Amino acid sequence: MSEIILQAENLKKVFVSGKKEFTAVDDVSFELEQGECLGIVGESGSGKSTIAQMITHLEPATEGRIFLKEQDITHARGKALRDIYQDIQMVFQMPMESFDPRCTLGDGIGESLRNMGISRVETRKRVENLLEKCGMEKEYADRYPHQVSGGQCQRAAIARALAVGPEILICDEATSALDVTVQKQILELLKELKEKEELSFLFICHDLALVQEFCDRVLVLYQGKVVECGTPDEIINHPKMDYTKKLVESVL
Repeated sequence: MSEIILQAENLKKVFVSGKKEFTAVDDVSFELEQGECLGIVGESGSGKSTIAQMITHLEPATEGRIFLKEQDITHARGKALRDIYQDIQMVFQMPMESFDPRCTLGDGIGESLRNMGISRVETRKRVENLLEKCGMEKEYADRYPHQVSGGQCQRAAIARALAVGPEILICDEATSALDVTVQKQILELLKELKEKEELSFLFICHDLALVQEFCDRVLVLYQGKVVECGTPDEIINHPKMDYTKKLVESVL
């Protein structure tokens, strides 16, 4: 059995607006093994992205606990949180919005390296290597986000996520803003990185065809709760819950 690298126990997130409360994630538990890709699927508003935000501390958990390599990181702050970002990085849905438009792609990719005290010369060298690893020529380091395509910008975003040498990549709808051809190219890149870099993935996606092609296991979310879990083939070919059946039928 592979080592469990990330674990969520009974995660809950309640958003409060005035006197109203909304439970976005309700008692969600899962484990991610080393080298595994775990897909999280569900309709819009099912809580997929909120789970990613809690794991990366963009949103605090209302209840529950999060473990990274058996260490409780639920309430990590300061240096402990910075250490987490050495192990977990996120690739967002809208690549161009994730870069500062005033800075070149190279500046964005190298920011974390410079923050670690790495010299500008060495940072530039590593940035160029990262771009080439992600299928781009090193000259793209000098281009601005608006000067490249959406697919190229997402490749640069993946390069930025890889800069600190993480063990886990969280892809939050990382292909949904791209056309079908570019989606396939990005998925092939992620597959290659999974094998060569021995990365683990949380792959948040609404496209079951992509999930079936890339993921080892799948969680199905409905109204913030896990309603089904299994391999992609089990979920797609033999769904147990009515909601899962409707989700599958909607893309067939």
